[in-house]
Amino acid sequence: MFAITVAAESKYPVKLKFEQMSTRDVSMLLNNHNVPQIIASSWEAASKTYLSKPPTGKTAKYDLNGDDIEEIFVYLSGQNMCGTGGCHLIIFQYSTENQMLEYKTARSSSDDILILNNLSSDGYHDIAIRLMDGTSMSKAQAYTVYKWKNGDLKQTDKTTLFQRPDNGN
Repeated sequence: MFAITVAAESKYPVKLKFEQMSTRDVSMLLNNHNVPQIIASSWEAASKTYLSKPPTGKTAKYDLNGDDIEEIFVYLSGQNMCGTGGCHLIIFQYSTENQMLEYKTARSSSDDILILNNLSSDGYHDIAIRLMDGTSMSKAQAYTVYKWKNGDLKQTDKTTLFQRPDNGN
């Protein structure tokens, strides 16, 4: 049961591929783009407190709204960065009007994220996230579906399992 990576026009979900970010780059991004203060201050505190095992930041890109400009996903994990619903996922969108990245939304999450190309709401592709159990830090079996409403990402009560289309499992 896993998603395959395919072209954006496919009916199948696309699994985001995250790459490591430097601590400095994460700090600059969090402090310069209207990210909620609680997230930015948690990152800074964890970076200073846990020097032997600092928090980590990873990034992925995907065009969620079909404007040919990729949105930026930033996933923050490590000590002091995760709660009962998972760790921090922040989504940034490039503003052509302001010529800069702007904070769009944040959620508790894991880094196991699917873009649902065949489902959209409010002009953006819906997203499915395998949430984490905050106590055991294990990922749930099913993906939780998120939809866009008034420019924000909202969790639905829908969960789904995704299977490889080539073998039907």
